[in-house]
Amino acid sequence: MASPPKKTPPKRPRKKKRVSKLRVFLVSFGSVFTLACIALLIYVLYVVAGTPDWHPDTLTNQKQTSFVYDMDENQIAELHAAENRQMVDSSEIPQLVKDTFIAVEDKRFNDHFGVDPIRIAGSLIADLKSQSWKEGASTITMQLANNAFIENPREKTLVRKLQQAALAIQLEREYTKDEILTFYLNRIFFGESSFGIQAAAKTYFGKDLKELDPDEIALLAGLPQAPSGYNPYYHPEEAKKRRTIVLGVMRDADLITADEYEQYKDSPFEHVENVKANRAESEKPLVAGTNYQYPYFVDHVIEELINEHGLTEDQIFNGGLRIYTTVDTKIQAAAEKEFANAANFPQSVDEIPVQGAMTVLDPKTGAIRALVGGRDHSTARGLNRATQARRQPGSTVKPLVVYAPALEKGGFFPGTVLDDMPVKYNAGNGQVWAPVNYDTEYAGWRGLITMRFAVQNSVNVYAVKLMNQVGIEYSWNFAKNSLGLPLEESDKVLSLSLGTNHMSTLDMASAYGVFANNGVRVAPHAIDKVLDSNGKEVLVPQITKERTMKETSAYLMNSMLRSVVTSGTGTRAQFGNWAVAGKTGTTSLDPDIYGYRTGNPDAWFAGYTPEYVGIVWMGYDKDPDKNHYLRKVYGGQYPAQIWKNVMTTAHEGLTVQTEFQQPSGIVSGDFDTKSGLIPSSLTPKDFIRREIAAQGDFPTRVSDVWVEKEIDKDHPEYLAGTGTINKEKKVFLNITGRDPEVTWPSDEQPYKMPEQEYNETPPPSETTSPPAGDPSIPIPTLGAVAYDAAQSLVTIPVAFPEGSEGLSLIVYVKFPNRDFVQPFSSDAQPGVSDQIHIPLSIEGEPPSPGNYSFWACLRDPESGATSPPSKVAILTITD
Repeated sequence: MASPPKKTPPKRPRKKKRVSKLRVFLVSFGSVFTLACIALLIYVLYVVAGTPDWHPDTLTNQKQTSFVYDMDENQIAELHAAENRQMVDSSEIPQLVKDTFIAVEDKRFNDHFGVDPIRIAGSLIADLKSQSWKEGASTITMQLANNAFIENPREKTLVRKLQQAALAIQLEREYTKDEILTFYLNRIFFGESSFGIQAAAKTYFGKDLKELDPDEIALLAGLPQAPSGYNPYYHPEEAKKRRTIVLGVMRDADLITADEYEQYKDSPFEHVENVKANRAESEKPLVAGTNYQYPYFVDHVIEELINEHGLTEDQIFNGGLRIYTTVDTKIQAAAEKEFANAANFPQSVDEIPVQGAMTVLDPKTGAIRALVGGRDHSTARGLNRATQARRQPGSTVKPLVVYAPALEKGGFFPGTVLDDMPVKYNAGNGQVWAPVNYDTEYAGWRGLITMRFAVQNSVNVYAVKLMNQVGIEYSWNFAKNSLGLPLEESDKVLSLSLGTNHMSTLDMASAYGVFANNGVRVAPHAIDKVLDSNGKEVLVPQITKERTMKETSAYLMNSMLRSVVTSGTGTRAQFGNWAVAGKTGTTSLDPDIYGYRTGNPDAWFAGYTPEYVGIVWMGYDKDPDKNHYLRKVYGGQYPAQIWKNVMTTAHEGLTVQTEFQQPSGIVSGDFDTKSGLIPSSLTPKDFIRREIAAQGDFPTRVSDVWVEKEIDKDHPEYLAGTGTINKEKKVFLNITGRDPEVTWPSDEQPYKMPEQEYNETPPPSETTSPPAGDPSIPIPTLGAVAYDAAQSLVTIPVAFPEGSEGLSLIVYVKFPNRDFVQPFSSDAQPGVSDQIHIPLSIEGEPPSPGNYSFWACLRDPESGATSPPSKVAILTITD
């Protein structure tokens, strides 16, 4: 029987599992967090991908301040653009400085990898609490990365922070901790345009970094947080508070003791206070490098670097160069002192000052030892009159374009004689040029004079005649190519002999330096060498040195220009026992513009010793209203006085040289001062002098200017003739071609040959010789001499006796250091008591010290006879 089928038990319904809410939350949070991390990673990767390019050389090739040094390698200036940055090596940074900055800025600097997670966390918590983004989490490495590679380092964004972190990590892989800290200290901004801790040390304390005390280090360590707010120049109290906080950090880090903390926390800011009180030189740099000593000289250095050596302004102001110059600060300071003294300049006609400039060179090396381009310096690299203001040099150019070329060409010597008498030249366009001397109008013509006399007394006509003989082309070429004058083709005219060209004090100093350097021209320069910030040579100027003039020619110029200072127009330039040579010069107002007014646009003094050559110019910059010109100011006055004062300082401590060194090839001998030849048996002793010359140029011909003639002894104004009873031989000057209307000078007048022989009815003749006299003509009486030194003017009362009516008065003056008597016409009225006015200046220069003798005669205009001379009146002028 079959078994019954099994019964399947019924299935129970399953219970549904309940999902935990916590689990849902965790899964959801995990998913979101994962997605967020992925998104953050993608974002970080994106941001890091946009990190600025890595340029390690940016850390070393920074914009750096350039330094300028004097001839002794002492720093005199800092040149920088918007930043004043001074680099130092790690070894130059004291350990206390490094430790203090680490303690203040990044305590875990030596332990982290460029990013400090602990600091980040602490900053984040602080920011969350304050609900702000004020706390900084940047390490020193991140700050360096931000400063060196981030375009806008002040921007506070997450992007910038991430990029800083990425760069910081890379920096830590490339450099040691010490290198990173050194980079940081060299880049950080400390206020007052100072970048880098060395610049800051100079700015706030006037010291090098290695000389700082703990309180000074504390101030610098506290400045980066807020350079403007903690600036001791403007916020001293806030600066002290911040410094005290940093000193506390230093104490807590065992960098200083508690006693040192108490010692330094109340220290005054001495340097800052002294700068404010003008008791110390400010070493605060300013934007664009305008704050430096000796500004005109430094300006010229900059221009020389750009214009002559091809450096760019970026190289000069941002390249960290070490520029070694030629300036002698002793001489430069002396020159600036003289130009700052208002007493050294004439009173201006209004508020516009009379300006000036000066250049001092070492003629042996061409080194510019001092350069002043004006009485003040208000604009960096503005008008530098010493180099950029080219003015007409007047008579100071004569030695350069006339006398030196003549000596160099040969056939001339200091005794060469030319006739100072009226001359006319074709000026073109139907015009005639008739040059005159500065004193012709009142002193008359000088007649036959030597080159030395012409140089000493700045005689214009002689200079013009000599250039005409030498040749304009030769003179122009010599002055331009041998002496370096900046002459143009338009200067190739005869008036160049009187200084119608234009030149600066530097141009003239270089040219005169050839004389002082015995005929060798050395290129003027203000720069000795330039190094980069690593000490590598950037440039060393190749200074050209060339003999452009014979030694003998240079020595003859030295000798003649020495006479200018000893007994000519430049006597005020003498100092001590030094051999001083020089030349004064003034320019005249253009009569086409100023009419018959008298005045001088320019006054110059060019002088030198065996050691230095110096040029001084004085005048107004412009004359827009025809009123700004010098009045009775000449080269031998204010300019010569400034020159003397500066040179006195320049020569302190040097061995005195009383003479210029004489080379071989110089000969000497007696010569005739009225012919420039060897004296003949007829040459009067008064006209025989001793003179030097280059060998081969001393005359060999015998003078033929003197002749012996017989005169009528009873009538000495006539040659012996058919009616002569008593004859006498007499020596005369045999001069032809002179205008008979022009009066001969007093030293030649006694030797003027009578034109006619004696007969029974001789015509009247003229004589201006003081010793002659007709006793029948009344004699005037001179009173006491009065002298106005300011105007160099003599006033003498004169009394006329009865019978003076219709007669004219002639006054004679015997100057010191002259061998002849100078006649002056007078406008005094015979017949009544009157006064005589006589100017004693020479080319406007004050008269030389010495005794001046005055006497007078009355002259009959019909017969030409004169009275015996009056009694002599004496004037003594002291220095």
